[in-house]
Amino acid sequence: MRLLLIRYFSVVTLIGSLLWLFYAQGYRIITTPSVPPGIWKVEPVHGSIRRGQFVWLCPPDKPFFRVAKQRGYIPEGDCPGGYRYLLKPVAAVSNDVVSITPRAIAINGKSLPNSQLQSFDGNGLPLPKLKPGDDRVKQGEVWLISPYHRNSLDSRYFGPIHTGQIEASAKPIFVLH
Repeated sequence: MRLLLIRYFSVVTLIGSLLWLFYAQGYRIITTPSVPPGIWKVEPVHGSIRRGQFVWLCPPDKPFFRVAKQRGYIPEGDCPGGYRYLLKPVAAVSNDVVSITPRAIAINGKSLPNSQLQSFDGNGLPLPKLKPGDDRVKQGEVWLISPYHRNSLDSRYFGPIHTGQIEASAKPIFVLH
């Protein structure tokens, strides 16, 4: 029995060490439907933020995100305000034109898939509405909109994010499509 316990704790210690090493090297297991689920590598942003890039960020501690955390859209985490990091694709960068319509969001005239604004969440609670119309993205801001899931919590509800919130970029290593 004692030998079995020693083996068990050795295996648990080995697995824990490997997971810590995996995490320390920037690898993350992502299960959110806002991006393809799988293994992603988080690393420092090199150069400017680009459209189509995936970014890793802490949500700003603003009223929308407080309500989102309260409603369970964003789990507890290590970010200021107690939020979990978000992984989102960049849909629009400085000087792009974001057009908000009831049917979809378009960037520079091109509609994004799965970008229709929902009126209510899965529990029937109302979601915020952005004002319809065109908006030119300001310097130092980005719009984060996921084309992967129609119910993604993204800029279609909270608007642009300041690039200072972005802590890293992320690349898919092994994802399921």
